[in-house]
Amino acid sequence: MKKERKNVMKTIKILTIILLIVLVSMVGFFGIYKQNKNQMANIVKDYTYSMELNGARTIKLALNSKNSDETKTEENYNKAKKVIEKRLKKLDVQEYNISLNKATGEMIIEVPEGSNTDTIVSNLTTVGKFEISDSETKEVLMNNDDIKSSSVLYNTTSSGTSVYLEIVFNNDGKKKLEDISKTYVKSENNTTENNTVENETEGNTSTENSEEATNTENTTNTENKTTDSASTTGKKITMKIDDEELMSTSFDEAITTGKIQLSVGSATSDKSTLNGYVTQAQNVATVLDSGNLPVKYDLEKNQYILSDITEQDLRNIAIAVAVISAIGIVVLIAKYKTNGLLAGISFIGLLAIYALLVRYTNVTISIESICGIVVMLILDYIFTIMLLKNINKQNKEEVENVVGKATTETYVKFFNRILPICIIAIVFCFGKWVPINSFGMISFWGLVIIAIYNAIVTKNLLKIKESK
Repeated sequence: MKKERKNVMKTIKILTIILLIVLVSMVGFFGIYKQNKNQMANIVKDYTYSMELNGARTIKLALNSKNSDETKTEENYNKAKKVIEKRLKKLDVQEYNISLNKATGEMIIEVPEGSNTDTIVSNLTTVGKFEISDSETKEVLMNNDDIKSSSVLYNTTSSGTSVYLEIVFNNDGKKKLEDISKTYVKSENNTTENNTVENETEGNTSTENSEEATNTENTTNTENKTTDSASTTGKKITMKIDDEELMSTSFDEAITTGKIQLSVGSATSDKSTLNGYVTQAQNVATVLDSGNLPVKYDLEKNQYILSDITEQDLRNIAIAVAVISAIGIVVLIAKYKTNGLLAGISFIGLLAIYALLVRYTNVTISIESICGIVVMLILDYIFTIMLLKNINKQNKEEVENVVGKATTETYVKFFNRILPICIIAIVFCFGKWVPINSFGMISFWGLVIIAIYNAIVTKNLLKIKESK
């Protein structure tokens, strides 16, 4: 009776693990579909494909006719190309091609097609000229040269999430900002307010520096104290990007941090509205971080060009990998019986988790990375055969903890043999060329999956089966 109960428990444990593998495989291979309006949509993240597989958006930039002859120089064209490269990197575009005609300044840019491609394109023609000037005299007080970096910040309260664009100035800009904030201050009856106890008692606390036509307000990390706004006067500064006014304001007190924060929109709990604010802030941050274009460009062509490799070609590759894997599993079953069957089922689960990991680590799928996937599956198959052979060997020697000892021996021998491959995969991960980088990343995650998955799933399946 005890033996029968143990056998039943063994069977339940094995079936439970197999069921989990089946569920993961369904998600990894087919996805999870959810009703979205009038159609079913897969909520599992899609793969990120390279331009050679998914096609590319081809953008042609031509010089704006308003550029003066003095700006139409090869030096400015090269500088404009570098600025656009910085913007693409800031927008996390991993793969792109830029061709510059040094005689005309014309640029042909290729970027992968995706959900954010239109946002990327919109950032390419923005000049990005940043200025803080005197509202009356129009004297430019600060410009792009004073900016160190910019970023998007969030603040969540009971009223919703607020989005802020933070601009950090360099050492020169920090000094200028401090001087400007001391000069362009709010005052009552043209008299600068002193932050004494008496004034704090009589004044009002405010976190709003100005009224702003573009729904963008300037905020600081310090508490600003002002008197009755109806009688407040003083010199004002105007902040502009590409001659479009963002805000006009004066300061409550000196800013010594070298940072200013601009509120984008208003607090909201609506996801769509929030994403719009984030995109708006990110676009400005991208432009400010990359510098301004020395010449103005117009978008002359914006065209999507299909890849020579079709979806059917990729589907055929996937089918071929599935057929070869199935044949490999049949061989395992024929040679190692029940252990071969369990190892084969485990292999299918590894492939499914590998597919999910590639999706959510944003690895770019290219021809090279597909080769990397095939290599990793072959390595895992070799690992499985080595493990099953070692289990048979340990069984013949009638040792205790057969699977545990066989697994340890297999790991040591296997990873010692593939150590050069591990080193190459790690080195390739740091490559800037997409084919090399994608091969390195796909190989790295494949090795991680082989090491962790087999220790958790394959080992336990075989261990339960071998237990007495």
